Amino acid sequence: MSRNIFLFISSQVISDIGDWIDRIAVLTLVYNINNSSVDMSFLSIMMLLPSLIFGVFAGKIVDIYNKKKILILGDFLRAILVFLIPFFKEYVFIIIFIVSTISIFYDTAKNSILPELVKKDRLRQVNSLSSSYSSLMMVLGPSISGFIISKFDIKYCFYIDSLTFLLSMIMIFLIKLYKYGSKKDVELYQTDKISFIEGLKYIKGNCIIFNTLSINTIVGLAAGMLNGLLIMYVYKFLKTDSQGYGVILTFKGLAMILTSLVLYKYLKNVLVDVIFKLGLIGLGISTAVFPLNTFFVLAILIQFFNGIFNALYSISRTTIIQENCDNQYLGRTFSMNTMLTNITSIISLAFGGIAAEFFGVRAVLLIGGFIVLISGFVARNKIHLELTS
Repeated sequence: MSRNIFLFISSQVISDIGDWIDRIAVLTLVYNINNSSVDMSFLSIMMLLPSLIFGVFAGKIVDIYNKKKILILGDFLRAILVFLIPFFKEYVFIIIFIVSTISIFYDTAKNSILPELVKKDRLRQVNSLSSSYSSLMMVLGPSISGFIISKFDIKYCFYIDSLTFLLSMIMIFLIKLYKYGSKKDVELYQTDKISFIEGLKYIKGNCIIFNTLSINTIVGLAAGMLNGLLIMYVYKFLKTDSQGYGVILTFKGLAMILTSLVLYKYLKNVLVDVIFKLGLIGLGISTAVFPLNTFFVLAILIQFFNGIFNALYSISRTTIIQENCDNQYLGRTFSMNTMLTNITSIISLAFGGIAAEFFGVRAVLLIGGFIVLISGFVARNKIHLELTS
């Protein structure tokens, strides 16, 4: 592993575990203040809204300015803001909104900077390794946060998260950029007159990118209702509690870790579009099968397979964008992808909740699974034809 990749992955690991500790702490803090479900919903909106408001602007800024400096500034500002939460609890919604806004710029830069760190033929390996550690932090983070909250004061969660941002900032500072793009990419990258409209035209004209974003938007329509209703199905049909729900998510996270490592080590030569299609189809099947089951042990197994296909889909999707998008448009492409995903997720959250009242949770989950499955068969034709042409 090169020095740059070691620093980049280490920065992400430290930042991710801090984010999970902070996320659980924020949810707990907001719930304890007023014990209100309305406040919890409002908090979710504050986390999603910045991508809809600033997504377009973030993509352009990332494409024009130095991505490394954006990452360093993002870590520094979030370290200060998170540290202030215990002292200004009454302003927690405002602080979270600002932190989420900064994160839009940070995440867009993080996804866009990889082609400047490694050659394109290594992008999938790095994405796989990055995904495996992110999944590991998804498993460990909530447990660490729960332990800190139960044994110490909740404020220490925010202090730890602030420290992880500072450590991440130092590691990003030590990274050296090389820009592995083509000569044309570098020349265009150095111009600052690329408008967002030109970015949209580029996305529309690049069939691989356009089809990938379109398919991901379709998946987003299913993701919102699935994420919102899964816990209800676990409680109602599997007859378990929050601990059982946590066990199911833990096994899903473990599957994502293992799949990412296998993809990194053993599937280097498998075509990325094959992995993309396999991930989508498997994700659709496992999602559709899950609401047909009422046995807890079988539910764990299904979600384990769901985690496998989820990892295949997310890693290959990111790699396809990075490999087939010119460097000067990467920021806008990733920000557009985030915007479309969040918009469709919000729509499907609202639709899923209403539809579940009329048709039941099981029926809505089945619909979500079939939507993902159909998108897999659409990808089978569109992405393969473009990548092989």
